[in-house]
Amino acid sequence: MFYSPEEKRKIILNNFNNPTQQVEPAELKKISENYHVPFATFQSLEEGCGDIIHLLIVKKNKYLEKCLFSAQQSCLITIATANILCSCLEKKDLQFGKKVLNNCQAMLEGKDYSLNNCSDLKAFSDISQFPHRIECLKLVIRGINKILK
Repeated sequence: MFYSPEEKRKIILNNFNNPTQQVEPAELKKISENYHVPFATFQSLEEGCGDIIHLLIVKKNKYLEKCLFSAQQSCLITIATANILCSCLEKKDLQFGKKVLNNCQAMLEGKDYSLNNCSDLKAFSDISQFPHRIECLKLVIRGINKILK
């Protein structure tokens, strides 16, 4: 599926303005304690970027039961990416998650990729034209990959 620039903007803004998988930090801590699963905190590697994201992924038997995040100190792209990925991965198996993340990485590297199973990520298909924004996606991908390993 191909998205026009207007459709991409709409997908990104909708996931930023109405992030269904984002919770307040106190709520994330409470959910973390209820599931007995710690959340992980990741910070951008880009100098001058202050993005911080807290991720909580609850795994059960190679299944991603819950995928939530908190990112009050993050930009529009980071929050939209986190929301799209968490929405896409929740209630899916671990192999599906790894495949989606590998395809996201391939997209960022300009390689062949397929995001048909998580089509809203295609809103970032031209992100490589904006090198200062690639780290926004990489931050989320790196964090989720680390938790899934």
